[in-house]
Amino acid sequence: MGLNFHLSSQVNFVSISGNVVSSYNNEYVANAKVHLRLTSGLNYELITDSIGHYEFKIKNDTLSDFEITIATDRITTSKSNKKSGFLATKDFGKGKLNGNISFVKNFELQEAKGCGLVFTVLFYKNSIISCNDSLHLKDSIYYDTFDDVCNLLYNSLKENPTMIIELQGHSSRQEKNYEELSLYRAHLIKEILVAKGINRRRIETKGWGNRKLFVKDEVIKKAKTNEEKNALHTKNQRVVFRILNWDFKE
Repeated sequence: MGLNFHLSSQVNFVSISGNVVSSYNNEYVANAKVHLRLTSGLNYELITDSIGHYEFKIKNDTLSDFEITIATDRITTSKSNKKSGFLATKDFGKGKLNGNISFVKNFELQEAKGCGLVFTVLFYKNSIISCNDSLHLKDSIYYDTFDDVCNLLYNSLKENPTMIIELQGHSSRQEKNYEELSLYRAHLIKEILVAKGINRRRIETKGWGNRKLFVKDEVIKKAKTNEEKNALHTKNQRVVFRILNWDFKE
């Protein structure tokens, strides 16, 4: 979202303001943290109000470049999303404080709920080797490559530095050693993220075995061919994640 400029009606101050909304339904987002950094060395922070609005007022005798960014935590909410929170964004605005020109910078935030499905890694039967790459070749509209999924998750953790997640490993009814296998799968993704630079204390792991099937037994039984049944079993051989809290501190 772009940065807009207009003449300030106030003589002594320059206004830097905007609104923060949900990209899902355009609702106002309250309690988002908006940061203003001046090259002069000054830093400011504001919290968006109940209608997602913020406004900095800087003396217009302060000649400085500035950058404005946004961060989120557990209390960043909208009217219909009060529990799962919002993910931060790479979007930012920048400009130069000069005279009576004021600035408007609006932000859109992605809701965190349901994002576990976005970062799903699927595995071959009885294996900790991902099959996302082969699925991507068969149907690139619906499957990201293994690297793409890991990078998406890494970027979300990097852009939301207080977020703590749990990686949940799962297996299917057709797999051996399903309890250990589900946990190994979660550990695999964790170690990849740690190798990329994410603090391991931000990632917890859990193995569910085959106790939480994404595709239920009765659905698989109705499949007409073994190929269709195996494809449905594969959807149960997965790692997903959920956000535990937004309380991490280095």
